[in-house]
Amino acid sequence: MIVGTKGAIAVGCLAMAILSGCQSEVDGRIARAYSLARHPSEANKNRIGALLGDKDRDVRATALVVMGGIDKGRARTMALASLADPDGLVRAAAVDLCGEGADAETIRLLSAQATSDPAWHVRARSLQAIAASDEPAVRDAFVRGLSDPVRHVRRAALKAGMGRPGLLPVDLLSNLAVSDTDWENRVEAAIALGASKDPAAYAGLDAAAADPNEFVRTTAARERRELERAGILP
Repeated sequence: MIVGTKGAIAVGCLAMAILSGCQSEVDGRIARAYSLARHPSEANKNRIGALLGDKDRDVRATALVVMGGIDKGRARTMALASLADPDGLVRAAAVDLCGEGADAETIRLLSAQATSDPAWHVRARSLQAIAASDEPAVRDAFVRGLSDPVRHVRRAALKAGMGRPGLLPVDLLSNLAVSDTDWENRVEAAIALGASKDPAAYAGLDAAAADPNEFVRTTAARERRELERAGILP
């Protein structure tokens, strides 16, 4: 039994040493990417671009980030390719780069990410990235985002969309203001109803004013008063 215990300890130590060594190699490649970016010659940009084929997700994400700091155009090209990366962390980094100054085709790609990506944080970031666009696909993405099974995505849709009057359907906001399982989302839905400046928002705010959560009730009452002050009649 003692020998077995010692053997298990030895195996455990070996595994830890291997993992430590692997992490050290990854950290080294990440550090190299930043080092190359400090001297952004064409050759060094090529070396950074090659890191997009690295087996480690952190290295691939780092390659996108550092390229974004030295060559926006090239970073966007890399990011478009990385929207299909197998890891959500890399796809999320790619979304951030693709969203800046995106053309219509890219907006459509990001709209698809917002509705179908398996990683919730990618869906949330995609909604944030496309909110300012007038592309028809954006509205559909936000409608679906308001019904996303993950509360963080619904909140991202609420926050990103409330600055665009008409982007978030009032009937869906009214439903979320009273039925979302997350009270913070109900608060955001009430705020979005107020921001809509739509007379139809009164019904949802009146219903939310009876919410069991005090923050939801307070927000609903405040947003109703703001609508009244703005001269918007029910």
